[in-house]
Amino acid sequence: RWSAKTVGNMRLKLAISRELLLKFDTAQDYRALSPHEDWLRRQIKASYLGLALLERTIARQRSRLASLKDGDANTSFFHRQCMYRRQKNRIHSLVVDEQVVTDPRDMAAAAYAHFDGLLGYAPPRECALELEALISPVNLDDLEAPFDAEEICNAIKLLPARKAPGPDGFTAEFLRACWPAVRQDFIAVFQQLY
Repeated sequence: RWSAKTVGNMRLKLAISRELLLKFDTAQDYRALSPHEDWLRRQIKASYLGLALLERTIARQRSRLASLKDGDANTSFFHRQCMYRRQKNRIHSLVVDEQVVTDPRDMAAAAYAHFDGLLGYAPPRECALELEALISPVNLDDLEAPFDAEEICNAIKLLPARKAPGPDGFTAEFLRACWPAVRQDFIAVFQQLY
Protein backbone atom coordinates (compact mmCIF):
# COMPACT_ATOMS: atom_id res chain seq x y z
CA ARG A 1 0.00 0.00 0.00
CA TRP A 2 2.82 2.41 0.91
CA SER A 3 4.58 1.71 -2.38
CA ALA A 4 1.38 2.19 -4.35
CA LYS A 5 0.67 5.52 -2.63
CA THR A 6 4.23 6.83 -2.70
CA VAL A 7 5.56 5.53 -6.01
CA GLY A 8 2.47 4.44 -7.92
CA ASN A 9 2.61 2.90 -11.36
CA MET A 10 6.08 3.85 -12.58
CA ARG A 11 5.57 2.77 -16.18
CA LEU A 12 2.48 4.98 -16.45
CA LYS A 13 4.27 7.92 -14.86
CA LEU A 14 7.26 7.46 -17.15
CA ALA A 15 4.99 7.30 -20.21
CA ILE A 16 3.15 10.47 -19.17
CA SER A 17 6.44 12.26 -18.50
CA ARG A 18 7.81 11.19 -21.89
CA GLU A 19 4.67 12.39 -23.63
CA LEU A 20 4.75 15.78 -21.90
CA LEU A 21 8.45 16.23 -22.60
CA LEU A 22 7.83 15.40 -26.27
CA LYS A 23 5.05 18.02 -26.42
CA PHE A 24 7.29 20.67 -24.83
CA ASP A 25 10.21 19.80 -27.14
CA THR A 26 7.94 19.99 -30.18
CA ALA A 27 6.59 23.36 -29.04
CA GLN A 28 10.13 24.58 -28.40
CA ASP A 29 11.04 23.87 -32.04
CA TYR A 30 8.43 26.40 -33.25
CA ARG A 31 8.50 29.03 -30.51
CA ALA A 32 10.23 30.04 -27.29
CA LEU A 33 8.69 28.56 -24.17
CA SER A 34 7.27 30.92 -21.56
CA PRO A 35 9.03 31.01 -18.17
CA HIS A 36 6.26 28.92 -16.61
CA GLU A 37 6.43 26.34 -19.40
CA ASP A 38 10.22 26.20 -19.14
CA TRP A 39 10.01 25.73 -15.36
CA LEU A 40 7.40 22.95 -15.79
CA ARG A 41 9.55 21.25 -18.46
CA ARG A 42 12.56 21.25 -16.12
CA GLN A 43 10.45 19.83 -13.26
CA ILE A 44 9.06 17.06 -15.48
CA LYS A 45 12.56 16.27 -16.77
CA ALA A 46 13.91 15.97 -13.19
CA SER A 47 10.95 13.81 -12.20
CA TYR A 48 11.44 11.63 -15.28
CA LEU A 49 15.13 11.09 -14.51
CA GLY A 50 14.31 10.20 -10.89
CA LEU A 51 11.66 7.70 -11.95
CA ALA A 52 14.03 6.14 -14.52
CA LEU A 53 16.69 5.77 -11.84
CA LEU A 54 14.18 4.23 -9.44
CA GLU A 55 12.99 1.81 -12.14
CA ARG A 56 16.58 0.79 -12.86
CA THR A 57 17.28 0.26 -9.14
CA ILE A 58 14.17 -1.90 -8.73
CA ALA A 59 15.13 -3.90 -11.82
CA ARG A 60 18.65 -4.39 -10.47
CA GLN A 61 17.31 -5.62 -7.14
CA ARG A 62 14.83 -7.87 -8.89
CA SER A 63 17.50 -9.44 -11.06
CA ARG A 64 20.03 -10.10 -8.26
CA LEU A 65 22.76 -10.11 -10.88
CA ALA A 66 26.10 -8.88 -9.62
CA SER A 67 27.38 -8.41 -13.18
CA LEU A 68 24.54 -6.13 -14.31
CA LYS A 69 25.86 -2.96 -15.90
CA ASP A 70 24.14 0.32 -16.70
CA GLY A 71 22.97 -0.60 -20.18
CA ASP A 72 21.88 -4.17 -19.46
CA ALA A 73 18.43 -3.47 -17.98
CA ASN A 74 16.57 -4.03 -21.26
CA THR A 75 18.35 -7.12 -22.56
CA SER A 76 16.49 -10.39 -23.03
CA PHE A 77 19.01 -12.11 -20.72
CA PHE A 78 18.10 -9.68 -17.95
CA HIS A 79 14.36 -10.26 -18.38
CA ARG A 80 14.81 -14.03 -18.51
CA GLN A 81 16.81 -13.86 -15.28
CA CYS A 82 14.09 -11.76 -13.59
CA MET A 83 11.36 -14.16 -14.67
CA TYR A 84 13.41 -17.16 -13.54
CA ARG A 85 13.83 -15.69 -10.06
CA ARG A 86 10.15 -14.78 -9.92
CA GLN A 87 9.11 -18.31 -10.88
CA LYS A 88 11.67 -19.81 -8.49
CA ASN A 89 10.39 -17.78 -5.53
CA ARG A 90 6.76 -18.73 -6.16
CA ILE A 91 5.06 -21.79 -4.69
CA HIS A 92 3.15 -23.39 -7.54
CA SER A 93 1.46 -26.24 -5.68
CA LEU A 94 1.15 -28.02 -2.34
CA VAL A 95 0.43 -31.68 -1.63
CA VAL A 96 -2.29 -32.02 1.03
CA ASP A 97 -3.53 -35.50 1.96
CA GLU A 98 -2.05 -36.92 -1.27
CA GLN A 99 -3.92 -34.33 -3.36
CA VAL A 100 -2.21 -31.56 -5.30
CA VAL A 101 -3.55 -28.07 -4.50
CA THR A 102 -2.77 -25.30 -7.03
CA ASP A 103 -5.32 -22.54 -6.29
CA PRO A 104 -3.68 -19.75 -4.22
CA ARG A 105 -6.65 -19.52 -1.83
CA ASP A 106 -6.67 -23.27 -1.25
CA MET A 107 -2.89 -23.25 -0.71
CA ALA A 108 -3.23 -20.42 1.83
CA ALA A 109 -6.00 -22.31 3.65
CA ALA A 110 -3.95 -25.53 3.66
CA ALA A 111 -0.88 -23.75 5.00
CA TYR A 112 -2.96 -22.05 7.70
CA ALA A 113 -4.59 -25.35 8.70
CA HIS A 114 -1.21 -27.08 8.84
CA PHE A 115 0.45 -24.52 11.08
CA ASP A 116 -2.69 -24.03 13.16
CA GLY A 117 -2.62 -27.76 13.80
CA LEU A 118 1.00 -27.54 14.92
CA LEU A 119 0.82 -24.37 16.96
CA GLY A 120 -2.86 -24.04 17.83
CA TYR A 121 -3.11 -26.42 20.78
CA ALA A 122 -0.93 -27.86 23.53
CA PRO A 123 -0.15 -31.54 22.94
CA PRO A 124 -0.78 -33.90 25.85
CA ARG A 125 2.31 -34.72 27.89
CA GLU A 126 3.29 -38.05 29.32
CA CYS A 127 4.85 -36.49 32.39
CA ALA A 128 4.63 -33.12 34.11
CA LEU A 129 6.65 -31.23 36.70
CA GLU A 130 5.10 -30.18 39.98
CA LEU A 131 6.80 -26.92 40.84
CA GLU A 132 5.35 -26.89 44.35
CA ALA A 133 7.36 -30.03 45.14
CA LEU A 134 10.58 -28.59 43.68
CA ILE A 135 10.44 -25.10 45.18
CA SER A 136 9.99 -24.73 48.88
CA PRO A 137 7.77 -21.81 49.89
CA VAL A 138 9.65 -18.84 51.34
CA ASN A 139 8.31 -15.93 53.33
CA LEU A 140 8.98 -12.83 51.18
CA ASP A 141 7.50 -10.24 53.54
CA ASP A 142 11.02 -9.05 54.43
CA LEU A 143 11.49 -7.75 50.87
CA GLU A 144 8.93 -5.02 51.49
CA ALA A 145 10.49 -3.89 54.78
CA PRO A 146 12.42 -0.58 54.65
CA PHE A 147 16.24 -0.68 54.68
CA ASP A 148 17.85 -0.01 58.02
CA ALA A 149 20.98 2.10 58.55
CA GLU A 150 23.28 -0.90 59.04
CA GLU A 151 22.28 -2.48 55.68
CA ILE A 152 22.97 0.83 53.94
CA CYS A 153 26.39 1.17 55.62
CA ASN A 154 27.33 -2.39 54.62
CA ALA A 155 26.26 -1.74 51.02
CA ILE A 156 28.40 1.43 50.91
CA LYS A 157 31.41 -0.53 52.18
CA LEU A 158 30.94 -3.20 49.48
CA LEU A 159 30.81 -0.72 46.57
CA PRO A 160 33.66 -1.29 44.08
CA ALA A 161 36.45 1.29 44.08
CA ARG A 162 37.63 3.33 41.07
CA LYS A 163 34.33 3.12 39.20
CA ALA A 164 32.32 5.84 37.49
CA PRO A 165 29.90 7.78 39.70
CA GLY A 166 26.37 6.50 40.02
CA PRO A 167 23.15 8.31 39.15
CA ASP A 168 23.53 10.51 42.21
CA GLY A 169 26.98 11.71 41.03
CA PHE A 170 28.95 10.29 43.98
CA THR A 171 31.79 7.78 43.68
CA ALA A 172 32.34 4.97 46.16
CA GLU A 173 35.58 6.61 47.40
CA PHE A 174 33.73 9.84 48.19
CA LEU A 175 30.96 8.03 50.09
CA ARG A 176 33.45 5.99 52.14
CA ALA A 177 35.68 9.00 52.93
CA CYS A 178 32.82 11.33 53.86
CA TRP A 179 30.47 8.76 55.35
CA PRO A 180 30.34 10.21 58.86
CA ALA A 181 29.33 13.62 57.45
CA VAL A 182 26.73 12.46 54.93
CA ARG A 183 25.44 9.41 56.77
CA GLN A 184 22.23 10.84 58.25
CA ASP A 185 21.16 12.73 55.13
CA PHE A 186 22.00 9.85 52.82
CA ILE A 187 20.12 7.26 54.91
CA ALA A 188 17.05 9.55 55.18
CA VAL A 189 16.95 10.13 51.42
CA PHE A 190 17.53 6.46 50.66
CA GLN A 191 14.76 5.33 52.99
CA GLN A 192 12.33 7.83 51.44
CA LEU A 193 13.10 6.59 47.96
CA TYR A 194 12.89 2.92 48.72
